[in-house]
Amino acid sequence: MTALDAYETARVLADHGLDSDAVTHADINKAADRAGAQRPAGSDDRHTVRLALDAIGDVR
Repeated sequence: MTALDAYETARVLADHGLDSDAVTHADINKAADRAGAQRPAGSDDRHTVRLALDAIGDVR
């Protein structure tokens, strides 16, 4: 998963009102699909999505 994939996935999650504490693996996979991004390959990728989601939330 690239940084852009993580950001685009996090953006979809944020648009649906989810935060990094509430998001599930299934949520991340669905968001990646909606964003047209690569799905996370493992826990490191999901962590990167959560970090991006936190960053987006801090900007809002």
